Amino acid sequence: MQAGELGLWDLRHESETVQHSPQWKARLGFPEPQRPDSTHFWRCRVHPEDLDPMIAAMRAHLRGEADSYQARFRLRSNGSGYRLLQSRGRVVARNAQGRALRMVGTMIDLTDRPLTPRAGLPEGLRDQMEGMPLELPFHQLLSDELPGVDPERLRQERELVLSQVQDLLQASAAQLGGL
Repeated sequence: MQAGELGLWDLRHESETVQHSPQWKARLGFPEPQRPDSTHFWRCRVHPEDLDPMIAAMRAHLRGEADSYQARFRLRSNGSGYRLLQSRGRVVARNAQGRALRMVGTMIDLTDRPLTPRAGLPEGLRDQMEGMPLELPFHQLLSDELPGVDPERLRQERELVLSQVQDLLQASAAQLGGL
């Protein structure tokens, strides 16, 4: 694991966040390897042709139709294009109603070409909210107010998510400018 050959992930369904092992995240060229990301950040990097089958495999496991989650898909790294990955996981915590709360798993890179990560995404506005975990699901951040949620906390998390989106847009614009 420490050499970055095997990636570990820890998915929290309620907060829509996933934490990858730092070596794995750095190996793929992503910034802030110690920090969790939104699940959307990773889903938007899955090749469009592979996304639906990957999500279907995960949902089948979440519903109990499969003993574990297994999927092979292409994931866009930050510098080496798409990498072919094999991911396996399992629900490790459910609430009283049986809904998945936490899932853990592994990833392995099956790509036969070398990995050449670049410096990563621009840091942009991310640093201004250092250490602030994302607690609210993304769709709730779009609300003007949420019952039981401090308006200041909602504003802060919304700013954090928007800064991460801005990072991605800046990186995409820079890549397009280099073509």
